[in-house]
Amino acid sequence: MKRKLEKAAVIASTLALSVGLLTGCGSDTTSTAGTSSTTEASGDFDGTISIAGIAPLTGSQASWGEGAVNGYNLAIKEINEAGGIQIDGKSYQLTSAVFADDKSDATEAVSAYNNCASYDVSAIIGSCSSSCTLSFVDAAQQAGILVITPYSTNATICKTGDYIFRECFSDADQGPTLAKMATEEFGAKNIAIIAAEDSDYCAGLAEAMEGALDGMSDVTYTHYGCVTTDTDYTAQIAKAIEQGAEVLIYPNNYDTVPNFVSQARDAGFSGPILGGDAWDGTDVTGYESKFDNTYYLAHVDLSSDAENIQSYVAAYTEEYGGTNGLNAVSSLYYDTVKMLAQAMTEAGSYDPSVLKDTLLNISYESMGGTISYDENGDAVKPFTIETFKDGKLSYYGSF
Repeated sequence: MKRKLEKAAVIASTLALSVGLLTGCGSDTTSTAGTSSTTEASGDFDGTISIAGIAPLTGSQASWGEGAVNGYNLAIKEINEAGGIQIDGKSYQLTSAVFADDKSDATEAVSAYNNCASYDVSAIIGSCSSSCTLSFVDAAQQAGILVITPYSTNATICKTGDYIFRECFSDADQGPTLAKMATEEFGAKNIAIIAAEDSDYCAGLAEAMEGALDGMSDVTYTHYGCVTTDTDYTAQIAKAIEQGAEVLIYPNNYDTVPNFVSQARDAGFSGPILGGDAWDGTDVTGYESKFDNTYYLAHVDLSSDAENIQSYVAAYTEEYGGTNGLNAVSSLYYDTVKMLAQAMTEAGSYDPSVLKDTLLNISYESMGGTISYDENGDAVKPFTIETFKDGKLSYYGSF
């Protein structure tokens, strides 16, 4: 295939910040309200098992963090209400030692990790952003601390070592799937990719897409660079339209999506616009009509009438008095805690060195479908495609 590459100029100071600007990351060293720090079992249990969590509770991806901590806490509550974790005939209460805020910043994520690692925990659940998670997985691997990230998709994360897992799909799978959507579902032969070059998530996902497109001899694509702080994409969009792009792919974070889509439609582009899983949480208020013919890969369809999803939505709404933070991230943190509890029961242990081997052989029924793991600790799971109809999120299909 022919590949044309046009990168935006990125000043050195911006590049120096790249490690902190992935798909949202950061960390505070304080536990959140509502997260248990109990270390002594209540009278109904024989002992306690502690875990910890990390997510962006403040910062640019705070809506992800709200869902993350809520899903995490709801899972812990339900596990304990159902009798706790059963190991060798004993019942253990699951507790949270701390849930730390990484503030959507990789440097803060290291502080959050160090806070979590200072406790005797069986696992750390986090973080959302790839840059944040990448900032601490090497340390966790060296320390023998089990990490399961619910929402960090960068392809290199689980290659760190055998203590590192993810509950979400990897960009190594997500990128080729987006490429196939553009070419097979929408028949595109000319594609424009506009991706933030200072983000591990955005750049990694674009690279995975381009690797797949490179193998398609009848497809041409052009990569137009941007950075995560951009608000004006008119130059990239104009060039994409000039090249004759039939599909635009924008693999960037949800907080930037409304600006991009609006500017593309205002420039006269009416074709499909595709995004990755970081579109989850996009607020289309005021842009409803412009989001027709837009699609993104998702981990779960929370509008589904599937019993487990409706049960989760009802429990979440009752627990938190509404649907604030009820997003894919919330469901992924919830499922990660539930899956970890299942692994503990199957292993007959809460020792991380035992759990890591059990996870490689687990089969867990998540809200997004059955999850198993490959030899690297990457989740094997189906993709969901979401779209917008009259400004409302809607299920499009699976891939």
